[in-house]
Amino acid sequence: MDWWKSAPISSMTIDPVDHRSWPTPWEMLHKGDFCEDSLALGMAYTIYYANNKIPIELVFVQNKKDSIQRLCAIVAEKHLLNYTHGVISNRPTTDTIVYKIDIDDVVNSSY
Repeated sequence: MDWWKSAPISSMTIDPVDHRSWPTPWEMLHKGDFCEDSLALGMAYTIYYANNKIPIELVFVQNKKDSIQRLCAIVAEKHLLNYTHGVISNRPTTDTIVYKIDIDDVVNSSY
């Protein structure tokens, strides 16, 4: 989490709702360009490759009240990464989740 918190953020580098266009973790590190949405992807890849038994879902969250639209990672069905930069939050209610995909499906579609 700490490394991703300090990663340099640039303009949009991924389409947060099209996992087929997402780079592999190796492509992300090689290019070195990250956006708010790709941070969630990077955190999910990091946890997956450290322990692929931990369930991780990537979700695109919309919160109209607070004007938030962001790709986040839900870890072990309770921890939300990337909703607030550098903070582990609680899982959002399902009515704020617009898109979701399991990290296993992302990894398997990358190769």
